[in-house]
Amino acid sequence: MPLDEQGADSAPPPSTILVVEPDILVRMVIASYLRDCGYTVFEGVSAADVMAVLGSGKKIDVVLAEVQLCGEVDGFRLARCVREQYPDVDVILTTGARRAADKASDLCEDGPLEKPYHPQEIARRINLLRERRRTAAQA
Repeated sequence: MPLDEQGADSAPPPSTILVVEPDILVRMVIASYLRDCGYTVFEGVSAADVMAVLGSGKKIDVVLAEVQLCGEVDGFRLARCVREQYPDVDVILTTGARRAADKASDLCEDGPLEKPYHPQEIARRINLLRERRRTAAQA
């Protein structure tokens, strides 16, 4: 659901999402959709891209990453590194492989998203993660 449909009183500030997907067509579609929803979006293809963006000091709220990334580090290892080094950043993993989805379930709050996924499901997951963070911070 686009941010403007949530209601002005309950809408959190726009989140910044880092979309990491080696398939340029998939990345373009999801990044475009998330921008249309009001998110600030950065794009990358590898774990090195994620670490460079996070290391630059840019505020990233959620990393949306494919399990099978370009380079030596896969999405599982990336998720572990992000959780260890940047605990305020949430991670959503996506995959087209069922076995990978099972393995990723312990690294993602609500389990991984299996491809093909609908872009609206990504926005729903992001909103859910951000709401959990906001609620935990208020407690």
